[in-house]
Amino acid sequence: MLKLVLGGSGSGKTTLLYSRIKARAEQGRRSILLVPEQFTSSTEGRIYRELGDALSGMVESFSFTSLAERILSAEGGAAVQTLSDAGRAVLVRRALEELQDHVHYYYRHRRSAAFCQMAAQTIDELKSAGLSGAQLAELAPDCGPESGKLSELALIFQGYETLLAGTGMDPADRLEAALARGELPDFLREREVFIDEFDTFNAPKKRLMGAMLAALPTVTVALCDDGAPMVPGDMGLFSGAKQVAAQLRQLARKNGADAAV
Repeated sequence: MLKLVLGGSGSGKTTLLYSRIKARAEQGRRSILLVPEQFTSSTEGRIYRELGDALSGMVESFSFTSLAERILSAEGGAAVQTLSDAGRAVLVRRALEELQDHVHYYYRHRRSAAFCQMAAQTIDELKSAGLSGAQLAELAPDCGPESGKLSELALIFQGYETLLAGTGMDPADRLEAALARGELPDFLREREVFIDEFDTFNAPKKRLMGAMLAALPTVTVALCDDGAPMVPGDMGLFSGAKQVAAQLRQLARKNGADAAV
């Protein structure tokens, strides 16, 4: 089942999640709390403060990427290195160097660290949206005046993918590799999952959430909606949270799970 916890900033969503996690811990039941990468350290501290020595060991906190690492570790597939942002930018530069005869718009920027970092971020966003370099190459010719630049970006993307295959994984690939393992490992099946502090979910995250919705009894997601009236269940007509909640309900139905607010 998908459970949605909705409300504005300061409305007590996170406090409610911790109270549910603590109640489960007191019953001897384990939980997983998923938060964005930048909140993992502060989340560990809050878990200890809220649950104390005796109960804090009953909950593990992860980002989606570190959860994918944990899944791969449980399944024996964690040996491949995950590249840092700097490592991904280096691969973009190497791809540009190898494509020098085919890239005219972007080749002159190959020695710019800022450009290579920006290109790596763009590739990451495309991968998160579910696009490969080959798919972008197919779409680029129909994109009007920008088709030339997009075609070159597709070449860089494909060159990056080729180099990445022999070097390591980026964070998005970690999620895909975890999903490719098939069934969720036992350590995850035994727990209830709580998800907090996210505004949206990219394609790999949604696929992992879909796998959890299909296999686990309950996945609870807290969504912040500061633009909506403070009425339980009313998220406002144009609320971003409303759109995300609708997407999650659809994801739950697709994976045979009920949804409740």
